[in-house]
Amino acid sequence: MAQPFPFSWSDPLLARLRAHLATETFQRDAAHDLGHILRVAHLARRLAEEESADPEVCVAAALLHDLIYRPKNHPESPLTAQLAAEQVPLWCRETPGLESRAEAVASAVASHSWSGGGTPASLEAEVVQDADRLEALGAIGIARVFATGASFGAGLWHPEDPWGEERELDDKAWSLDHFERKLLKLAEGMKTAAGQRQAGARQRAMLAYLEALRAELGPS
Repeated sequence: MAQPFPFSWSDPLLARLRAHLATETFQRDAAHDLGHILRVAHLARRLAEEESADPEVCVAAALLHDLIYRPKNHPESPLTAQLAAEQVPLWCRETPGLESRAEAVASAVASHSWSGGGTPASLEAEVVQDADRLEALGAIGIARVFATGASFGAGLWHPEDPWGEERELDDKAWSLDHFERKLLKLAEGMKTAAGQRQAGARQRAMLAYLEALRAELGPS
């Protein structure tokens, strides 16, 4: 993927980020790797342009939003946004050109996470939250949910009750349950008008997939 971030700080920040990812304690799953980070950054830049938000804050926060990684079944997974936000100001102050935006970038990182329950405090934070959630929808979102589940041993779906009609949904055991538990709720929670427009199209793609899957699985 081309790297069209026209900021003086973007190449040095990306170089440092790549080095950081290469030396982490936890092995990232395929849904939270550098590809995910770059896609969220591209989305954040496009949303920022449509919403007249500060593109440098939005892109920097998107690049650093998953600075701290824990597997989704790790007890610290809901805390990763806050843990990342604590380190982000130092990263910004050590990156020439980002010093003045350190606190704004950290604020956007702190509130992006669904599991962390953060509330965006600025337009830029809304953009970053929407960009990260758009990545969980559509064709890419479908790929990511099954990649995440596979990383901690979840099955694709319950063999006898795939849609959870007679059992409690458990997305730590069955990846398909995650659609109902979280993914199908994301579109209605988009904060920006641009995010809402993109989420609608991605939601429709996801619903079409689920309809096709239901047809292939047959009657329950």
